[in-house]
Amino acid sequence: MIRILAGLALVILAGCQVDQPVAARTTPAGQCRATPVFEAAPLNACAPGPRVSLAIVGDVLLHWQLQQLGYARDFRHVWAQAAPFIEGADIAIANLEGPVAPGLTRAGAKLRDPGPVWGSDVYTGFPTFNYHPKILADLKAGGFDLVTTANNHSMDRGARGADLTLAELSRAGLPSVGMIRGGAARDFVLRRQTPAGTLSFIACSFSTNGLPDPERQVLMCYRDKAELLSMVRREGADPKVAGVIVLPHWGVEYSNSPNAQQRALAQDLVGAGATAVVGTHPHVAQPFQVVAGPQGATPVVYSTGNFIAVQDHMGAMALLDLCPGSDGRLVTHQAGWIAMQMRFSPTAYWLDVAPAGSSGVRGAAAQEMARIAPGFSAQPQCR
Repeated sequence: MIRILAGLALVILAGCQVDQPVAARTTPAGQCRATPVFEAAPLNACAPGPRVSLAIVGDVLLHWQLQQLGYARDFRHVWAQAAPFIEGADIAIANLEGPVAPGLTRAGAKLRDPGPVWGSDVYTGFPTFNYHPKILADLKAGGFDLVTTANNHSMDRGARGADLTLAELSRAGLPSVGMIRGGAARDFVLRRQTPAGTLSFIACSFSTNGLPDPERQVLMCYRDKAELLSMVRREGADPKVAGVIVLPHWGVEYSNSPNAQQRALAQDLVGAGATAVVGTHPHVAQPFQVVAGPQGATPVVYSTGNFIAVQDHMGAMALLDLCPGSDGRLVTHQAGWIAMQMRFSPTAYWLDVAPAGSSGVRGAAAQEMARIAPGFSAQPQCR
C-alpha cells in the first residue's frame, strides 16, 4: 500500500510546472526541544568525562521535484522540522545518495556548468542522479558535519564524477567518508576530534548498481569485507581513538527486515570493535538491535530509511549518546529514534517530524517506527 501511495504522489507531483517551483512547509524550530527523551534504558554505564551526541539520518535522495525546489529556494526548508535535532547534535551525519559533479552529463561529457537548475542532462534524478553543489552548501549550513559517499549511486557519473564530488565536498568544507579519489591510497577512515576523544568513521556500500568502479574508489561492504574489518580492528586498537562508528549502505530496498548478510556483517563489525553500526539504503526503516561486543552493549541500526526524497516511507533519525566507559573508551550510553516521514501536496514537499503523542496521519510514522524498532523511541516533546 505504501508503494501505491508513493506512486500516486509521484504522479500528482509530476504535474507541477518546472518554472513554478513548489514551496516547502516548515514548523518553527522553537516548538520542539532539541534534547531527545530516550525510551530505552541506558545500554552501558558511564564513567566521568565528556560525552558526544550523534544524529544520523538516511538518504539525501534528490528526485527531480526536490532538485527543482531546492535550487529555486533552499533545501533546508524541506527538513526544517528536523533542524533542532540536527543542529543540537555534536556530530550530524547524512548519506549523500548521488554525485555532485558540476557540468558532467549522463554520458560523461564535461560541459559548462548550467548553474543550480534542474532540467538539463547535467543535474538529473532517477535512475542516475547528479546534484548541483548547492545541496552541499545547504547541508553544511543546516548543521551536518559529515556525509557518507559509499552507496549504490556513487558511480552514477563514473570515476570522473566521483573525483568531482570529492572536490566539491572539499570546496564546501563538508567532510566525507566512504569514497576516495582515483589513484589515492586506500584510506577509508575519517577521524573527527570531539571533546570526548577521537571518533573514527568508516562507511561502505553493498553495490554501485552494476556501474564500473575501475579504480575501486568505493569501499564495498562484502567484496572488501576483510579490509573493512581490518580497519575497524585497527582503529579500535589505536589508543588515540576513543570510538569507531561504522556506516554501511546495505540491505534490500523497501524491506523492513534486515537480511542474513546484514545480520552476519553486523555481528562481525561489533566483534571487531565497532562502537555503533548505523545503516542506510532500504529507503524504509529497519530494526534497532543491541549486540554484545568488546565495547559492551553495542547498537546496530539496520536502516534509518530516507532523510529527504520523493518517497513517503517512514524513516528515522538515529540518536546516539556516547560516553566514556570503565576503560576510558567511548561506549553507547543511550540510543533511540525520532520518526520522520516525507509529505507531499501539489504545492509542497516537507519532512514531517511528529511530536510524541501525535495521532492520525501525523502520528503514523511514530506508530510504524514503534512496530519496527520497539522500545527505542526518542520522539521530541513539543508544545
